[in-house]
Amino acid sequence: MSREGGPVVRVVKTVSILLVVWAIDVFGNLLVHGIQVTPANLVYDFVSSLAMAVFLAWLVPLIRLKLASVALILWAELFAVEYMINYIEALFFTTMYAGLADFGVALLRAAVVSGVVAAVAAFLFGSRGGTVGLGASLRDYLSTRTRRSWAVRIVVAGLIYFPVYFFFGMLVTPFVLPYYNNPAYGLRIPSFGVMVPVEILRGFLFALVLLPLMASLGGGRNTKFAALAAMLYIPGGFVALVGNTLLPPQIVPFHGTEILADSIVYGYALSRILQAKAKSV
Repeated sequence: MSREGGPVVRVVKTVSILLVVWAIDVFGNLLVHGIQVTPANLVYDFVSSLAMAVFLAWLVPLIRLKLASVALILWAELFAVEYMINYIEALFFTTMYAGLADFGVALLRAAVVSGVVAAVAAFLFGSRGGTVGLGASLRDYLSTRTRRSWAVRIVVAGLIYFPVYFFFGMLVTPFVLPYYNNPAYGLRIPSFGVMVPVEILRGFLFALVLLPLMASLGGGRNTKFAALAAMLYIPGGFVALVGNTLLPPQIVPFHGTEILADSIVYGYALSRILQAKAKSV
């Protein structure tokens, strides 16, 4: 049996993180958003929490860092991908925030929630053999290319997000546009002059946040691609859609399919553009 435990231990750990995430979702919706606990909401929260638990159970053992650094990188990824970057879009695409104060409070809550989940996931699934810190891992990764090369790659990685986002967004527009045009749903489509810089900003944030994860992961290029695509889709899309009872349920399948396609294509592109250069022997 490995130090991390056998199949039974891994199942117990996965159930443990599932219960933690599920409890946070249920009580967070009740206490923060005032969403009542109903059988339907419990099921939605369970499905999204199960996806997150299985994802973390797979991802965290791939991060070969000290436990404290595992918790730190997880907190950064979950806070940015699941919350902050989505909240930035929601600021312009919905009416859920009364102002920047509400936006700031939402970010603060998100930082706490993602910190709790990251700490528990690192404790349960982090490798006890990790000896490298996040800073050292990132410096070693970046040392394989020049600063100029990384700067160009990050710019390219940020800019290509919008074409990917726009292409798949246009495919589902006929199905979701009526809901965005109905004020009762609290949704809106900003002007093109607002949408383009917002999505380019989100692209740069994705590139900057996911680069340290690339540096921390073990495995080859396909493993890194799978990790980035899964990070973009599960915390970044699936959890937010399934667990968000404020959204019209009719648009969830369309946006879910759109975000899955986004995540696969953009995750693949990032895994190649942000790949470290192989060191010569």
